[in-house]
Formats: sequence, C-alpha cells, structure tokens
Amino acid sequence: MTSTAGLTAPLSETETKDVIDRFYRDGYAIVRNVLSSDECAELRKLTDDIAKQSPSFVIRNPEDRNIAYTRLFIREPILSLVQQILGPAARFCAQNVIRNEPGQAISHWHVDDLVEYPLPPDVPRWDARVRLPLIWLSVQVPLSDIPAVEDGPTEVVPGSQYSGRPSPKENPVFEGRGAEPILCNAGDIYLFNHQVWHRGRPNTGKRTRYLMQLQYSRGDTLAWRCHGEARTPALEKILEGADPKLVKLMLGPPTRA
Repeated sequence: MTSTAGLTAPLSETETKDVIDRFYRDGYAIVRNVLSSDECAELRKLTDDIAKQSPSFVIRNPEDRNIAYTRLFIREPILSLVQQILGPAARFCAQNVIRNEPGQAISHWHVDDLVEYPLPPDVPRWDARVRLPLIWLSVQVPLSDIPAVEDGPTEVVPGSQYSGRPSPKENPVFEGRGAEPILCNAGDIYLFNHQVWHRGRPNTGKRTRYLMQLQYSRGDTLAWRCHGEARTPALEKILEGADPKLVKLMLGPPTRA
C-alpha cells in the first residue's frame, strides 16, 4: 500500500549509497512510498482528464498541463538521488505518463535511443567495477499498484547495461539472468538506466496501468536530450510564481561540457 504522507526529504547518506549502488549494479533501484496515496489519486485523475480530451496510450508533455506534474522534478528524495548520478546541474529533459489499458504495452525488448557504449564482438562486457556515465536517466513513478505480472510491470534483465550490445529481440539473458519484473505499488519510484535491456510486460489484467516518467539530463550540451525544455507559453504559465529552483531546472540553458 502507498503511504499516507509520502516522502519530502533526502534519504540518509547510508540509504542514498544503497540506492545508487543498486542502480549501477542492476540498472534500476526502487525506493518505496515516495508519493502519497492522495498525490497518486490526483495525478491519475489529471491523466484521465487529459486522455478524455486527447485519447492516447502515452500522455506526452504533461508538464505543460498542471503544476502537480511539474513540481515533482524537484521533489525529494527524487532530485537529490538524480543529482548523485547526473551531477548538480541535472535538469529536465522530458516527461510523460504511460496509461495502458488491458491489452496495451510497449512490449518489445529494447534500450532507449541507442547503445551508448558499444563493444566489439570479442569483448564480452564492460568491467563491473566501472560505473558507466549517463547523459540522462528516467525516474519511473507508478501511479497505480503493479503487484503482479498480469498488471504489466516493467521487465528488465539486471546488469545488461554492461553488455555493450542491443537487447536480443526475444528471451534476453545476460550472464545467466533473464527477465525480472519490477513489481511495485502506487507512490513507489525506481531510478532507471535506459541502457538496461527492458520492456513493458503486456497488461493482461483488468486494471489500467499508470506509469509516470520523469526524465532528467546531465545539463550540458553533449546530447540532444540535454538541451533543456522548450519555453512554451503553456509551460511559462504553469511556472508563474513557481519555486525558482524548479524554474531553473525546467528552463535553464545548457551548461558547457
């Protein structure tokens, strides 16, 4: 069950280290009960309202719609965990909500964008002692309970971000580990390395699955995802009177690499 209150402060040093270590080792790391049940209910309703106006499997650019989406980018402990990986200049690069009803899923195995650190055939993997740098990452926020495989959880092959290769199209296995579901409840979060082999397992249950994605970039100019948010009239209106830290994270210009 999602907590009533949720979390609003950074994790302890020990807890933070544990999350970051798991993230680098497995390609993802869960933190439980970050958002409250009321927050999740509000975000589901807002998402349903958008879907009624513009029916879509993926609700794109919700940050232009309501500050309830946008302010999550500086929510703790989310932001401080992201900054541990991407650095203090980390900033917004995208947001969406996947709202898949039964029978819907992004169910093909893949890595996002491209393999950023490819290896030649005669090199089996990257050394596990190396923490491969990331230029962007996602924080996945389930807004509904996803406690069983029929509910369409994200599936990953843990550690496969070290493979230096694209995912096999079917039944991927990396060093003896196959697909594992990320089972979670509304209000949990998981930091997610887009280079791990992953997919959305088909939703064969009876409930709609809501998964919000907060995407952060490193903040410099090395990649197209690091160029910050477009200053649209809708976003400027949303950010009127907002916390200056949020405005900078959303609209600040790229830093030099």
